[in-house]
Amino acid sequence: MAQIPPSQRPYTLLAVGKPYHPDCRVWPEGADYNFRDGAHELRVFLPRASKEEIASVEEGPIEFGLWCDLPDLFVLSRFHDKRSRQLVMSFDCPYSWHRVAPENRTQPPAWEEVNPALRAVVNVVLIDATSGIVLALRMCTYSPEFTRALHRAIAEQVAMPYDKITHERRIDDITQRFNSEQLWDRCIIRCHSGE
Repeated sequence: MAQIPPSQRPYTLLAVGKPYHPDCRVWPEGADYNFRDGAHELRVFLPRASKEEIASVEEGPIEFGLWCDLPDLFVLSRFHDKRSRQLVMSFDCPYSWHRVAPENRTQPPAWEEVNPALRAVVNVVLIDATSGIVLALRMCTYSPEFTRALHRAIAEQVAMPYDKITHERRIDDITQRFNSEQLWDRCIIRCHSGE
């Protein structure tokens, strides 16, 4: 099974019904968050996604949370049904700027120097894990407060030393101690998309 990290994905125009990556059709189930080349992206890989899961990405309310104990940080996402507001799925995604390919690393804008009303855009992509086909696309925004907190956390992470083995051990420890709901309860900041 080929696994192409987001930092090595070629820039292509994504479209529902088309492959996410031309050279990779099978992906591990789960989700990942990435900030590279100045863009935020949340990818969700599901085998046999239900209509409810697809609809929650396309048009349901989405909540985002930031859990931070630097150098470790997680971006959490919760997808809800548009009508009932019931939780459909949730994900916790670790992020490290140091794991982004060097040619794709960009620092976020200085949080204290940008317009306090700035809303970062996050592109959400739902992909069939068994075929690599894009099932849903959505462009969302973080709240200004969430944007500032996330950009500040990434900027602080950039300035910290990094060791791959230590990082992987810390992330494994965190994910073994806390499930998504427990991490959500510990988020330093949360927002609804577009608020």
